[in-house]
Amino acid sequence: MSSWHRAGTTVLVALLAAACSSSDGGSGTTGRIITLKTKVNIADDLTQSKTNALGWGITISKAYLSVGPLYYFTGDPVLSQRLLPKSKRRGALARIGDMFATPAYAHPGHYIEGAAMGQMVGATTVDLLGSSVALPDGNGVTGMTNSAEFTWQTPPAGDLAPSLNGHVVLAQGTATKGAVTILFIAKADATEVVDGDNKVEVAGCSFGAVPGQVGVDMDGDGTVTLTLVPSVWFDEVDFSYVTPGAAGAPTPDANGVVDIAGTLAWAGFVRGVKKGTAYLFSYSK
Repeated sequence: MSSWHRAGTTVLVALLAAACSSSDGGSGTTGRIITLKTKVNIADDLTQSKTNALGWGITISKAYLSVGPLYYFTGDPVLSQRLLPKSKRRGALARIGDMFATPAYAHPGHYIEGAAMGQMVGATTVDLLGSSVALPDGNGVTGMTNSAEFTWQTPPAGDLAPSLNGHVVLAQGTATKGAVTILFIAKADATEVVDGDNKVEVAGCSFGAVPGQVGVDMDGDGTVTLTLVPSVWFDEVDFSYVTPGAAGAPTPDANGVVDIAGTLAWAGFVRGVKKGTAYLFSYSK
């Protein structure tokens, strides 16, 4: 049984315990069981070139992501503006509206998830060049929720799973800088995206009223939206390591496409894929 199915059982037990322990028998504002519709939005138009932090203009022609169960908690996210001094908090909040900004501040300690507040235990594969995708309904309990956990399903599930060819993320596109243009493919397996606890997840993502905010009162049935920001994956990818003639650069295939696997460019891609700022959760009624 996978780690997230074990986690899902734990979360469900916690949800039921929270509901049963509500002071008013489940009729008040905290601890009532609620239904949470779930959907995925993609913040980026990947077909439009975006220049990353290293000056490479990147356009994506196809991209797929394996999405596994999602979990919601009371604990502060790893990147939390609420933990900053007021002077820095104002500047950080000003950047929330820009989905592509690189976060400057981090939680000063290890992520502590706190109490379980909800879950969605389905799985699918998302086309990142497509539109919003509805996921199965989840469940939760009413109360303040501040953070979330994203997991990859492995092997991938859903109608688009064959497009991943067993990987949990795959993107193909073009990187341009000056006179240099590189056709590339970047992909990663579940074992390559594990976190510091060797789990196939991104823990401590923000959960709020809108993507990027922290803290929202889930006070009734509603919708949890996972907003994906895949431009974060490419922000620190230096394609100079795979340009023709570079030391150890891979050889393009018959179509001129370079597989960046195993290069320093790929290492930058994997770091981006594991960043919590690429997975933003929000709740609305």
